[in-house]
Amino acid sequence: MPSNSSTAGRLSSTLVFGLAAVILVICIVYAPSEAFKASGQGLAIWWRIVFPALLPFLVLTEIVLASGFARGLGVLLEPFTRRILGLPGLAGYVIPLGLIAGFPAAATASASLYQQGKITSKEAERMAAAAHFGSPMLLTVVIGTGFIGSPALGLLLLGIHWLAGLGAAATLRSSGTSPGSSNRFPSSSKPSENKGILHLVFSEMRRAQEEDGRSFGKLLGDAVSKSVQTLMNIGGYMLIFAVVIHVLTRAWPSFLPQALVSGLLELHLGAYTAAKMALPPSVLAAWISAMLGWGGLCALLQVRSILYPAGIGIRSFILYRMIHAAYACLLALVLWKPLLRWFPGTLPAASGINTASVDPDITSYTPLPTWEQIAGMLQLQSLLLAAILAGSICIALWLRRLRIR
Repeated sequence: MPSNSSTAGRLSSTLVFGLAAVILVICIVYAPSEAFKASGQGLAIWWRIVFPALLPFLVLTEIVLASGFARGLGVLLEPFTRRILGLPGLAGYVIPLGLIAGFPAAATASASLYQQGKITSKEAERMAAAAHFGSPMLLTVVIGTGFIGSPALGLLLLGIHWLAGLGAAATLRSSGTSPGSSNRFPSSSKPSENKGILHLVFSEMRRAQEEDGRSFGKLLGDAVSKSVQTLMNIGGYMLIFAVVIHVLTRAWPSFLPQALVSGLLELHLGAYTAAKMALPPSVLAAWISAMLGWGGLCALLQVRSILYPAGIGIRSFILYRMIHAAYACLLALVLWKPLLRWFPGTLPAASGINTASVDPDITSYTPLPTWEQIAGMLQLQSLLLAAILAGSICIALWLRRLRIR
């Protein structure tokens, strides 16, 4: 029987969310035109950035998991991902996916692996947290080129974002289960003297295909429908948060920066609001890096909507986001002056950031990538994913060969 304290907690949370919903409805009714513009902007971000950046990789992930490629890669990389990140070998596919596709692709893959019984709930939670990254399209094309007007700064933000995220995963690797404590692969896949590692990899791939049992046509249809459903869920969150941010910024105290509330709630609008502030480039890079590491409450709820129905918590996810944000902010501040010396004229000077022409009204936010930029970046992201996976396989085989010798 539930205790009085838990019942009171659920009642208070229900009242708070109900009151917030009523206030939001009142604000929308009071200014329907501005609310419509804000929701339209959220729709534009979803359609022009999130949808094309995620859909191919979400479909690819479902096919890769069903084909057994991720499982075979997990057998190959298990000793190294356990030792370095404290994660199962399947992280060898999920983390590159998060690096290239952006959030919440890694959360979707982690939930699928847990539902298939390949990893534990704790491993799925930590894997989704360690692989939660913004996509290269967001950082280089949208933020670097569109918001700030400096592609070089976008590349710097991408490098800092990746390094800080992997550093946070390495820092927190001891918070999960100990290496090797929950190997979910069958005993038949353990290395032996009579079987080479490649034989084990292909055996696991064949076993995964047999367990799935779907034809390619059925698999492709299921992958597309599931991916579109996930993206529709993401789009709903983005539309609601665009309106919430618009309402809050109208009532936000003038002595506090609007980028603070925007960045805490939604990453895209937060980065846009920060880019139009009159900040030194180093401070701007640190601020946006911290927001990228945190990811925004909107992204957190998107991930929760994927993990929670599968029975996976998000406590570790929140801790990862805080550490990722702190590491990214420090890295941006520490690396700024050395990079200015090593690459003079590449990064923007104090007057090199284009913010004067930006309309302060958040509902007029329009710097979205063109379809040509999207196509080019999707091609680059696909090549990067293939290169990272191929490099991981080569390194794993080389290290295993050194161990055998």
